[in-house]
Amino acid sequence: MLALVLILAVAQPDVSVNLAEREVVVTARGVTIPAGTHYGHHALETYLPFRWPVRCWARGYRLQMLDASGRELSRELLHHAGVANLDRRQLAYPAVERLIGIGRETRPVALPASMGVPMEPDQQLVFYYALVNPTPQPIEDVTLRLNIQIMPDRADGPTDVLPVFFDANPKPPSGTRSFDVPAGVSVTSAEFTLPVGGWLRAAGGHLHDHAVEIRLEDVASGKRLARLTTRREPDGRLIAVSSNRFVFRRRGLRLEAGRRYRVVAVYDNPTGETIADGAMAFIAGPFLPDDRKRWPAVDRLEAPFEADRAALLGEAPAAAHAQHH
Repeated sequence: MLALVLILAVAQPDVSVNLAEREVVVTARGVTIPAGTHYGHHALETYLPFRWPVRCWARGYRLQMLDASGRELSRELLHHAGVANLDRRQLAYPAVERLIGIGRETRPVALPASMGVPMEPDQQLVFYYALVNPTPQPIEDVTLRLNIQIMPDRADGPTDVLPVFFDANPKPPSGTRSFDVPAGVSVTSAEFTLPVGGWLRAAGGHLHDHAVEIRLEDVASGKRLARLTTRREPDGRLIAVSSNRFVFRRRGLRLEAGRRYRVVAVYDNPTGETIADGAMAFIAGPFLPDDRKRWPAVDRLEAPFEADRAALLGEAPAAAHAQHH
């Protein structure tokens, strides 16, 4: 039986704009992390809806977790966090756009000055997170502070890019995107197509403990297009996932509309036992589409999208959505 961990938090975050520092700050205060919750547990996400405050481009982000005295807490307490944009759809899947994704291994992210994600005032977003605490004492009055770097609206702004997300184990929002990790080396993969071609300007990834690598491949040719590797402790604990900025490709990695691509995740589990629901694996990055008008529009009648949107707004059972981060 899955261990579900309820993380308690305030009803909505504080949102402020600091034009001098060129950032939007999203803050959740008064968070309690219950004792005895571990990374291997499947923590229920907390969802905090908010409205985007300003026309701009989003260009980077960093997350801080602070204790009641304002001191930074260990990254080990983070299972995952992110921001979903309910007013845009993902390119490859009928689901809500994941504007920001943060794992335990994620460090501050920044796009080059030449590109940014366009944002409009009053877009409906959700700040979501799940925390863990293996100690015997609850951690009270935690603050999560998400600083989103922006470029204010201006005529000579950067090139518009939009976030994309390619999953080695895609599932509908009502299901789970995690998967078992058998003993030894195992491979999990899934294919996708895109409705509009374009350029993947950079690629990062999210993996769990015992991950070796994640790859993006062309199905027809079998060619490897991108490969992200991990750094791990001797026991398999994940330290970091590499990224790829495609520095030898002037515009990035070319992806064609209608062509089949494959995401491949490799894990190596030395424990001798299957780790149930112990893995996730996806590649994400900024994408420059050939024609933004062909980007799939939000369709509230599209059942998978609507199920994802409803869960992010607390209108669906959270347990069914707990692992769709």
